Amino acid sequence: MSQPMRTPAPKPESYGPSKVPDIITMVQQHANQHSYPPNFTLPYKGTTIPPEVKHYGPATFPTANEFAFFLDYIGQGYGFIFDGAWCKDRSYAIANILSGNAMEPVPQFSLENVAPLWKTAGFPYTQTFYTQPDRTPHMTKQEMTDAIKYALYVLRQPVVMPQEPFFGSIVVGYKDEGNTLVTFRYNPYFVDQENNARAVVEDVTDWQTTSLFIAGKREHDLPVTDAYEMGLAHIKECLYANIHGTKQHYFTDWEAFLCMSLTDMLATVRHTGNVPGGIYHSTPAEYAHKCSEKDDDILWQFIAATHESTWCDMAERRFYIIQFIQQAMDYLPYDKEKMQTVADHFANTNYIMGDGYHKEIGDPIDAEVFKDSAVRTRMADYVRQFKEADAKGLELVEQLLATART
Repeated sequence: MSQPMRTPAPKPESYGPSKVPDIITMVQQHANQHSYPPNFTLPYKGTTIPPEVKHYGPATFPTANEFAFFLDYIGQGYGFIFDGAWCKDRSYAIANILSGNAMEPVPQFSLENVAPLWKTAGFPYTQTFYTQPDRTPHMTKQEMTDAIKYALYVLRQPVVMPQEPFFGSIVVGYKDEGNTLVTFRYNPYFVDQENNARAVVEDVTDWQTTSLFIAGKREHDLPVTDAYEMGLAHIKECLYANIHGTKQHYFTDWEAFLCMSLTDMLATVRHTGNVPGGIYHSTPAEYAHKCSEKDDDILWQFIAATHESTWCDMAERRFYIIQFIQQAMDYLPYDKEKMQTVADHFANTNYIMGDGYHKEIGDPIDAEVFKDSAVRTRMADYVRQFKEADAKGLELVEQLLATART
């Protein structure tokens, strides 16, 4: 029998809500008393990856990339696993679970999950600022420049700018008084499989941005064992919401949409302003504009394109659960065979969408092929199988957690 699972010690007060400091005031006060050097780059304190080793992450979830790069760059990450010719960053897997991304059934990841991820990891204060006058909290371009310099030079921490050309990178330095920003990232393995473990450091000149994410000083470190314990419980919580809770309608709506006639599918998208089961990475305004398209052929191309992204994305998300469970085996006092059973199950869940996307439906999805009701019927069947697999996964995780109480 497995040993009883250790109950994490009560978390410091900073795990809960804390007063948000006025970062702009702090920046102004520092500027009144001190000056910044014209050029500054944070020293790298992270992991040195041997040249012959490839990076198994990052991938397509920018929030997890930014979180992992941030922690490792300042030497506060959860460490790498070196396995032959590959290496894996634990921080990336942990970020995908604690943010809820790996378990999401909905196509658009909510930015509301970002702050809890960082707070759980020991950063009680995080804030996203915007340059658009109609969004709050608002910063002017100059205030944002000063805030970036303050975070880098005074806090000695990177910042995140979650939009192009910074998407999935972190800002680790500035040049020319802040007119040029220095970014740091690793390329996803599917972009550069040969050299993706080589850090990419680039200068972004004359930068324009709409948002800036700042994490205040890390007040404590979340022990890696606690991170895996909390992550496993979060997998259960999120899967429960998918199957029995607030998000259970997603799979039902998606399956029903695929079973509609072409005319009803077009009418549904125009009426609701949404493509059930679809993913389209854009602003809400652009997405709404696409959904209201009057031309049937153009709207159908858009619907097909959103489903092409979904098929791969859903498979990839469950892949992160596999990674997390396999990594957690070294830290959690559960029966290793039972943990491997959970990992194997989510591998099969991953294959449901992966095989459907690549073998049955086609890659990329052809809009004309997508019009075939027989094709959509097969797609709907994969959606049903995927939901059933998530339900079984929930059952297995619940059984695993129960062994800690026996």
